[in-house]
Amino acid sequence: MTLVEQTYLGLHSVGLVQSRQAFSTQYLGKNPNWYSYQTHMRRDFSVSAAVECLRALKQHKDAGAVDKTQTLLIKTITNKLYAYLLKQHLAVAYA
Repeated sequence: MTLVEQTYLGLHSVGLVQSRQAFSTQYLGKNPNWYSYQTHMRRDFSVSAAVECLRALKQHKDAGAVDKTQTLLIKTITNKLYAYLLKQHLAVAYA
């Protein structure tokens, strides 16, 4: 399972996103079918999608409208995204 799939399923399981289409647009800044296409082609995050996801996760966390379970998941996903960017794309993002 790719990191993009793990991310969507995690966010969906704690109620932070309602659909694949919403995940694509609200968390990744992509068209509504982006997630479905990526999973169909067995692709993972692009650099731009990973960075956009980090931005959206930070906004949720900073808004303070998340519970403890959601906060823990956001931290876990954030750490995985940083590691992914460093390993796969040799990019470092700073929060």
